[in-house]
Amino acid sequence: MQDTALVTETMDNEDVMRRVLRAYAKHERDTELADEVEKLIKTSERAFFDADPATRVGRLGEGRILAVIGQPGAGKTRALERVFHQREEFWKIADIEDRTLISVKAPSPCTLKQLGNSLLKALGYPTLRDLKENIVWQMVRERLQIHGIRYVHIDELQHAVEYVTDGELQKVRNTLKGLLQQSEWPVCLIFSGLPMLIPFIQGERQLKRRSRFVTFADMSLSTDRSDIHAMARGLIIGAAKLTASKLLNDAFYARLLHAAENQFGTMIEYVQDAIEDALDEGATEVTTDHFADVYEARSGCDPEFNVFTSAEWHKIDVAEALRIANGNVIEELKPIKKIRERKNR
Repeated sequence: MQDTALVTETMDNEDVMRRVLRAYAKHERDTELADEVEKLIKTSERAFFDADPATRVGRLGEGRILAVIGQPGAGKTRALERVFHQREEFWKIADIEDRTLISVKAPSPCTLKQLGNSLLKALGYPTLRDLKENIVWQMVRERLQIHGIRYVHIDELQHAVEYVTDGELQKVRNTLKGLLQQSEWPVCLIFSGLPMLIPFIQGERQLKRRSRFVTFADMSLSTDRSDIHAMARGLIIGAAKLTASKLLNDAFYARLLHAAENQFGTMIEYVQDAIEDALDEGATEVTTDHFADVYEARSGCDPEFNVFTSAEWHKIDVAEALRIANGNVIEELKPIKKIRERKNR
């Protein structure tokens, strides 16, 4: 018979982790993002103030682009999801007929046709037959208007532009630009992805003049300490109800930044995983050991190359961690080590 106390403890830990994973760690750039989304909404509302497309002249007849740019793990997608769900203009009720925004992730690898099919699926029209690329995009434009969709978010847009010829790149630009320029139904676009999207947008004058950018820059202790501290404290103490008496200091934050390659979203993942490690162990305090075990499991590194325990942690190349063993570069990835048992510590 299963131990009732054990079941209760497991359920409690799951409840805690759900609370931790749902919690949102704010950053000052959230304000900038919210302000830019507000500007985008005002642009769309001006265009649709009059029902007659004939009144949409000049800039009133054009959509705009908001590009949210950052490295992997910067927290772009999570920040946008939060803004989207905070704005009634985007999500009135769950039914697509009453939404004004659709959000898709560009598949990888991605052709222009595949991107169009992803949009059709989000519009409630999964394609069951092989349609020509121009037909796919014609249907996208028509269904955006039929369903009243005024905002289109494309996440990971770099998948559609990173491995294409110059001619194909321009075709992607022209297709997306066509969504902005429909006077009868001008759509605003929100792109999120890697920095390579900047030359993609700025390489075309008509896209460039219609675009605004929010950059999720690399974090640093000198400029972002308060946000890092609030995040760690909020998740460990606020959401998980654990203690962290030896962690909430600049020496630890510097190691955490280095392990996460200076990306806020990745830092949050480390804190979340360390909390789960502590809960699984039955601990009431999150310690450096929990972060060291998480780093070891994520990187497969030897102990001497663990950012959270090494005396020379600042010299460790985190991006190369999987290829380093005993100070030597190896050709094959090491298997992830089993997390150390601490019950005898």
